[in-house]
Amino acid sequence: MPSSSSGVQDATRDTFQAITQVMQAIVAVLDNATAAAGNAVVAKAQPLLEPATATVGNVVGPIANLPFVQFATALPGMKWLLAAIGQVNTEAVRSQVDDLRQQYPQDSQRALAQRVMAETALKAAGVGLATNFVPPVAFVLTLVDIGAIVALQANMIYRIAAIYGYSPSDYERRGEVLTVWLLSSTTAGVVKSGLSVAEIIPGLGAVLGIASDASLVYGVGYFACRYYETKQVAPNEIVV
Repeated sequence: MPSSSSGVQDATRDTFQAITQVMQAIVAVLDNATAAAGNAVVAKAQPLLEPATATVGNVVGPIANLPFVQFATALPGMKWLLAAIGQVNTEAVRSQVDDLRQQYPQDSQRALAQRVMAETALKAAGVGLATNFVPPVAFVLTLVDIGAIVALQANMIYRIAAIYGYSPSDYERRGEVLTVWLLSSTTAGVVKSGLSVAEIIPGLGAVLGIASDASLVYGVGYFACRYYETKQVAPNEIVV
């Protein structure tokens, strides 16, 4: 006879899977509805962005690998900086993307990227809930929240790049992480900052925290998809 704890675990897993499916459906609808228009806009900027991302990546890459930078970014509270300069576990990224392809062999590149976006947005919502669950300390946890979200964003961008055939090991990915993150997060970041004070309000704070974190991640993922889809149309780099 199954224990009550295993029953709770099964129920929790089923609930999480159901929420994930709903999130996936929402992301797919939003993404597909606006992809063509988004690609058209990004395609115009692609000739300017490509040289910039390559230059930034080639500059940031060696700096990020310096021993003192590695040490500094390993300190508590500095993980966000590590992610901001595109320092992620590339082997884990490759493994995650391979697993996704094996699990959904019939999915297109866009559909796989949408799954990554939905999964990451759901994780971001969890961060928003955790850091806003106790109102008195919500404001203090804002930096923790931002750091966790930046790390999620960086990993997401790398996985989307790998899905579209671009090596996560190339320095250019670092430049693309910074470019995609800055361009897509500027407005959303302002919104997030503006909501930080409201997030300490009991009840309302948790809802705002969850919504703002999830939408922030979705915006970054959307821009990353547009970037790599238009990059494929006029590639300046050999895909792998």
